[in-house]
Amino acid sequence: MKKILLYTLTTIIILYFVEQVVMLPYVVKTLVKLPLFVVYPLYSMKKINFRSSYKKTGIASLFVFTVIIVAFFIFRGFIDIEAIRYDMSHRMQIDKSLFILAALYTVFINAFAEEIFFRGFIFKGMLKYSRKFAYVLSALAFSIYHVAIFLTWFSLPITLLILFGLFVGGLIFNYFVEETDSILASYMIHISADIAIVLIGIHVLGFA
Repeated sequence: MKKILLYTLTTIIILYFVEQVVMLPYVVKTLVKLPLFVVYPLYSMKKINFRSSYKKTGIASLFVFTVIIVAFFIFRGFIDIEAIRYDMSHRMQIDKSLFILAALYTVFINAFAEEIFFRGFIFKGMLKYSRKFAYVLSALAFSIYHVAIFLTWFSLPITLLILFGLFVGGLIFNYFVEETDSILASYMIHISADIAIVLIGIHVLGFA
């Protein structure tokens, strides 16, 4: 348990430092994040199961996708679009051509890496010790990690709302992992969520 807690905390702190302190470009940040999310967690997991209830997964995927899209259009008036554009073009150094590659990476590779870390390593690793704590720790780490990425994009109320949404999303992902003893279902739902975010990004950045 202590190893999981220490590695989780260390990884979140390192990535916060990368995102908000040294503000590394997106590509460099990715090269830092992927090994942290994949190498040691995969070594600790020993194996990954890939099975899923496709009907339940499909329904959950559509639900998550819809909630994200609807939430954006409800709260778009409270979002500083120019701040997002500025941060992505200056801090992240993402232009139109890089955005396409970043979108593909986010949807398929980054989502998989996050499922390995947050669900395979943290959640399944902690299930052996405490089911409730495993749910809370994995979902909390998942939400805090993401908020660090867009900390400067939103006002405090919107940031807290997104934090809550990410936490609930993390709980949903954990449920499917526990139900199937596999990260495939949570990975597929995660893909649907990221597709929704990418579509919003295309709209926000004016790449449509």
